[in-house]
Amino acid sequence: MRLYLVRHGQTDMNKNQMFYGWTDVDINAEGVRQAKRLREYFREVQLDAIYSSDLRRAAHTAEIIASGKKMPVQYQSAFRELYYGDWENQTTAYIKEHYQEELQGWVTDWKERTMPNGERFSAFYHRVARGVDALIQENRGKQVLLVAHNGALSALLCHLTGAGMDGFWRFDSKQGHYSSVLISGSWTTVESINHPLVLAGESSCK
Repeated sequence: MRLYLVRHGQTDMNKNQMFYGWTDVDINAEGVRQAKRLREYFREVQLDAIYSSDLRRAAHTAEIIASGKKMPVQYQSAFRELYYGDWENQTTAYIKEHYQEELQGWVTDWKERTMPNGERFSAFYHRVARGVDALIQENRGKQVLLVAHNGALSALLCHLTGAGMDGFWRFDSKQGHYSSVLISGSWTTVESINHPLVLAGESSCK
């Protein structure tokens, strides 16, 4: 099985460096442009299924890509981002100013300590792991594209490669790129991370 991984397109909240795990915002004009380039790229790639987080920024990105294949999108809440609780819809600067003690505690023990009223990282990690295990079980031998969030994709890659929660900060998924993993039995091979898009008629040398 080959699993293509795509982070949702840019949002205004990305630009403003905000915490917005479950805040359901859409992609902006640049995010739409990124999704359309992904659509053109994957138009020529064999896909058997397209999955997405059910949050709008991921769903809209997936829908644009799927329109080039005339395929439905399967939405799953398992691939949502970490829920930030009281930090949702707040800037990094605001959190540093108003939640200094809580932020320091979370940074020190990020796997088990939650932000105020937020989701425990270990629960988030296992949620994503269960989701991708089910996806793999349903799609053995197929080629599948999944659109999700940076944190969810990092957790997914940690789970599939055996890096575990401690490896979470090793991965960073860029918007407008894709990654791919080949899954065979109990083995996962990372084929590419943040692969840039080169469309027909474009040069790879810029």
